[in-house]
Amino acid sequence: MVGTGVGALNGILIKGAEPLENAHKVRAIMFDKTGTITKGVPAVSRIWLQADVVSPAVIFSALGCAESSSEHPIATAIVTFVKDSLTTELSGACDNFQAVPGCGLKCTVSRISGMVKNAKNSIEFSHFSSLIGGGSSGFFTLHGVAIEVTNSGGQNLKLGELIGIERPAEHGSGQYEVIVGNREWMNRNGLIIQDDIDRKMMIEEEQGRSAVLCAIDGQIVAMLSVADTVKPEAHLAVYCLKKMGLDVILLTGDNRQTAASIARQVGITKVYAEVLPSHKVARVQRLQSKGIKVCMVGDGVNDSPALAQADVGMAIAAGTDVAVEAAHIVLMRNDLLDVVACLELSRKTVRRIRLNFLFASMYNLLGIPLAAGVFSNFGLVLQPWMASAAMALSSVSVVGSSLLLKTWKKSTKRDLETPEYLSLAKHDELDTISIHRGLDDLEQLNGTPTAISRYTRSCNS
Repeated sequence: MVGTGVGALNGILIKGAEPLENAHKVRAIMFDKTGTITKGVPAVSRIWLQADVVSPAVIFSALGCAESSSEHPIATAIVTFVKDSLTTELSGACDNFQAVPGCGLKCTVSRISGMVKNAKNSIEFSHFSSLIGGGSSGFFTLHGVAIEVTNSGGQNLKLGELIGIERPAEHGSGQYEVIVGNREWMNRNGLIIQDDIDRKMMIEEEQGRSAVLCAIDGQIVAMLSVADTVKPEAHLAVYCLKKMGLDVILLTGDNRQTAASIARQVGITKVYAEVLPSHKVARVQRLQSKGIKVCMVGDGVNDSPALAQADVGMAIAAGTDVAVEAAHIVLMRNDLLDVVACLELSRKTVRRIRLNFLFASMYNLLGIPLAAGVFSNFGLVLQPWMASAAMALSSVSVVGSSLLLKTWKKSTKRDLETPEYLSLAKHDELDTISIHRGLDDLEQLNGTPTAISRYTRSCNS
């Protein structure tokens, strides 16, 4: 009771005594990626611009209006970046919108002159525009995002610009045919991706980011890299869990490259990628069949079966209601260090219980014979009132010892950042990452191979 109360005061809601007791037995801990290890909100992390075809203000305005009609998480990230960078609302019109899942979108954008004009009133964007206005190429920063700007030396300039007539595109007047998507989508629309652009995309994808291209009026003018960033405390939390002797595992439905990139950032060496919700449950069951107590940490609906199956299921309160209901422990703060704190509290509570049991046993082993008169021949006699007081003192001492748990303080980030950790983080040394697919080595718990594994083995043979 005291342990669960202390947990609640520290933002850790424990549903009963059993999860609190089981937590100290955990030997393997599994993390979901999206929303648990990462923030769960994709954000633009890097941009490449071809600045001498269309002005950056027009590119961002047209791109933002086009993506505002899409419900994809990548589109949401791009729209957020455009709004924050231009400090204006998306007031343009989007017509003939066409979206193909897994490829991209195509539409006609118009009436963005108001957005372009408002963008010039933004101090940060105006400074950015002035830096590249003279045809400069290089690396710049806009709203915290690194932008690589390329100018082809005037080969795209039209005759009107050479005689001093400003491009209509600079004002955002007229209509723009906007195409946004991956390589396949660009090829379908007859656009050729240059080798240097393709290399930039490959570099981003190798780092676990999603790279999308933007073409305006038939020319590729931008590449945007969108990534779900890792929580700042994730690396420290994983380090602390390893120091506690736990086997830390990452589960994700993403591809292997993305999974490996995230695992490398947080220090996890065992990864299961392309995992379905049913695979997560099977992973938990497989470890449990080996006698290992498993803790699962997640936040989504797809994590709920695994949270319920695990010996200890921890859900992030900011996640879905289904996950919170299925879990045994709810972390009220969106902070992975609370996972470490929960396990520390469990170990502290169990140690206190064992200490109380040892004290009570020794107390009674000495007190009962003394009260029964076993030592009367030696002149040691316990009067009835003394026996009743001793009995009450036994209960009071155990309760008082338990209440000492209230003095427990959750370790802060500063406490956990030991010199050893700081040295490790500085050198960023990591063992080889073991990456597996969701179906790899999964068999039924009775040892009989599944239909999928039998098919795979027959193909290999």
